[in-house]
Order: sequence, then structure tokens, then C-alpha cells
Amino acid sequence: MSNGLNKEKQISYGVLTRRKGDWCEMIVQAYYRKLGWLVYPKFSGPIDIILINEETGEVRFIDVKYKNTRKGTKTNGRRINRTVKTPLKKFLKIELIYVDDDENIEFPYANGRERWAKEFEVGRNKNGQYNGKVLKRK
Repeated sequence: MSNGLNKEKQISYGVLTRRKGDWCEMIVQAYYRKLGWLVYPKFSGPIDIILINEETGEVRFIDVKYKNTRKGTKTNGRRINRTVKTPLKKFLKIELIYVDDDENIEFPYANGRERWAKEFEVGRNKNGQYNGKVLKRK
């Protein structure tokens, strides 16, 4: 195996990853049920949860991710960003939501990197590199 793990170890890691993903989805489902949304979990495919607001008719498509953080790098402790990889993203607005080990939900900025850069002033080190700190909203 290219990653150095035998088949049994890869299967056990896969089972644990699936359980963690299911747990994260349940946390987000409970969160939106408390807010009064109708929640429809997925049966298969890239969309984890479909939300419907009965009062407004708004429909939202959610992809839930476990919040992994970088370890042992310059950005130690920063979230590993994920993207929606399905071709459906051309037709549907699929929102990402992260869940960490403490059941905290994090909503990433969804308007694109360029717009984010225009909206926020960020901290930089002496080399001009982003240091992971948002100083203020412009």
C-alpha cells in the first residue's frame, strides 16, 4: 500500500471516519431542528442534509465536514479547508458546515476568496504572509 497501512488497518480507519462523519451530521441536524427547519438527511450523494423552512419555502443544501486542524506546521491549529467537489455545485448552492470534537458548529465564509479579501483586514508577518488572524471587517 502506498500509505504504508495494511488492508485491515485501512478498513478500520475507514469505519472510524464514517462514524465521525455520521456524528457530525447528527449534530448539524439537531442544530437546525432546534431552529425550526425541516431536516432531511441524505440517502446517498454529495449533499448530506437538505433543509426546508416551512414559513419561507427556503431550501438549503448542506455538506457537513469534520473540522480537522493542521498540526506541526506554521499554521498549527488552523482549520483544514475543504471544498465541495461535486459537479452539482455548478447548479446548486451547497453550503459547507464544520463540526469540531466539542460539537461546535462553524460556518465558513461562503462568498469566495476575492470578496473575503475585500471585506476583511488581515494580519501579516514581517514577510507579508497571512498569519491566520482577522483584524477587522473593512
